[in-house]
Amino acid sequence: MHTNLPLSGFPAVDAVRQAIENDSDWDVAESAEKLHFYILLAAQNVGRFEPFTEPEIALNAYLTARMAGKRLCDYAWRLLAASQMTVCVRN
Repeated sequence: MHTNLPLSGFPAVDAVRQAIENDSDWDVAESAEKLHFYILLAAQNVGRFEPFTEPEIALNAYLTARMAGKRLCDYAWRLLAASQMTVCVRN
């Protein structure tokens, strides 16, 4: 499923988005409250907590626009965390 959202301007977030949109078999949150919980849980699982960085806020905006379910939130946050670790290792 492709969204009509503009790209975020953050290369790592846009790469995560592209990976997500290559597959159409993603889960959907049952409510806005569950979506918020799934985002916070997925972030926590990779060691990130509020306040979020600008790229993380952009990822959460994308997940919110999709009403992402738990599996999608977990996948997106793991990809973003992995891309950020790669950048840190290279520096």
